[in-house]
Amino acid sequence: WPEFVKNYAPWWASHTLDWLTYGKNIHVVHFEDLKRDLFVQLKGMVQFLGLEVSEDRLLCVEGQKDGNFKRSGLRKLEYDPYTPEMRQNIDELIRTVDTALNKRNMSGVPADYKPR
Repeated sequence: WPEFVKNYAPWWASHTLDWLTYGKNIHVVHFEDLKRDLFVQLKGMVQFLGLEVSEDRLLCVEGQKDGNFKRSGLRKLEYDPYTPEMRQNIDELIRTVDTALNKRNMSGVPADYKPR
């Protein structure tokens, strides 16, 4: 876990911040929002991309969301793999990305990820 946090967490933040800084036309979609309301999120993506897709097609996609190409349930860890220092670093990166998203009037980081 330490190597993963050391390498991936800063990359995630940098990657996201670069898109927010240099991207001209950005539409942010959070995985959690897709899980919660797939149809609405797909409709927003299609509109953002300027595509014409019938609602029937979107409803078909929504109807197949539990299809074969999906991982079986997530395994919950029975312990916290992060040290307090790792958690502090991750939380700071999350706050930074959340602030940048909000400054661009975009939906911030999902509440589940925000530092407590």
